Amino acid sequence: MTISLLRGDFALVWWSGLISMTGSWMLSAALPAFVYLTTRSVLAASLMFVASLLPRVLLGGWAGSLADRYDRRVLLAALNALAALSLLPLLALDARSLWLVYVVEVLETLVLLPLGPAENSLLPALVSNDTLPRANALNALNNNLARLVGPALGGVMLTWGGLDLVVLVDVASYVLAALLIWRVRYRGAKSMTSEEPVKRAWRSGLAVVWRSSALRLLTLAMAVGAIGEGVFGVLLAPFVTSVLGGDARAYGLVISAQAIGGLVGGVVAARYAHRWEAARLLTWGSVGLGLVDLAMFVYPLWLPIVPPAVALMVLAGIPASFSGAAWATLMQRHASDAVRGRAFGVAGQLSAVGVFAGVGIANLAREAAWIVPVISTHAATLLLGGILLGALGRRAGLWSRGEVDLDGRGAAPARSQSEG
Repeated sequence: MTISLLRGDFALVWWSGLISMTGSWMLSAALPAFVYLTTRSVLAASLMFVASLLPRVLLGGWAGSLADRYDRRVLLAALNALAALSLLPLLALDARSLWLVYVVEVLETLVLLPLGPAENSLLPALVSNDTLPRANALNALNNNLARLVGPALGGVMLTWGGLDLVVLVDVASYVLAALLIWRVRYRGAKSMTSEEPVKRAWRSGLAVVWRSSALRLLTLAMAVGAIGEGVFGVLLAPFVTSVLGGDARAYGLVISAQAIGGLVGGVVAARYAHRWEAARLLTWGSVGLGLVDLAMFVYPLWLPIVPPAVALMVLAGIPASFSGAAWATLMQRHASDAVRGRAFGVAGQLSAVGVFAGVGIANLAREAAWIVPVISTHAATLLLGGILLGALGRRAGLWSRGEVDLDGRGAAPARSQSEG
């Protein structure tokens, strides 16, 4: 049944995402390495992260409105083509023009901002309502496969052919992704009237999320979890080296285990996600992931070695994949097609704000003794999100399959759609 989803329009979107994301992960691994090897400055490499995060913080909600304004198939194809063009200035990069790295990072991020909301909004039109959890799980599998393969390929290509080779392959991946999306047969009507200003559409997205108790709770849980993600992203390397006593190879092993766990979790979720209510999966997935992460952060207090962390990172992939697929499914079911892009855009923007806050919190761990207490914020935010979902989910209507209308004031039953 899961394999049967990988055909038709959904398969084209899935392969498009896998190819473009693999290229993106290649460049994401190679570019910071190039900057650091050229400048020997950690700050210069860290500024790339800021350059990619700020557009999400400032414009994420606006990007979601574009996913409701235009035919999502055309928009996805155009965004991939523009992303390919945005990378071309890197071919002129040398030690005297490193400023191009930050310009391109901002440009590429701006171009790709509407891509996530557009793809998440298009998905319910390509698969049936009952198979939506599996389709979202397959997308999570897609993401983790790219995350596992991309950085390794990027490192190899950087060594063999330099940064130009990595850039050209990433450009080609975007072009191929655009061509695949263009072959999608589904034709969707524009959800927004062309006369509606984008600024007002963004405000209406905020209103939709606020007026729907289900969307409000889902967005809050995501934003809270994003704070922990920001902390975790900054402190994972210090945790492995200073707390577990590992080296660069151990850190690479832990990162690989994270991607492998995502692959394992994606396969399991794609096979079994349809058997339980999405709200139950999200609640228990958040709690389960929080408990696994908490175990990983505290066991070194008694046994500071690397292997248990590797095993726990793989294990964490299962609840992470279930909760991720369930969250996307609930957002898709509780936001009508007319506002779905804006709902995902607002959630993405607030998540970026959460990550930004988490990066600030991570800076509290300026001494090794503070790493475990601060990185445990990641587990705490996941557990808090799970508790909020469990306590408020039924009251918010997460167990129903209703959709909000454009103003978020009413609800209509979700309709099952045939697979494309």
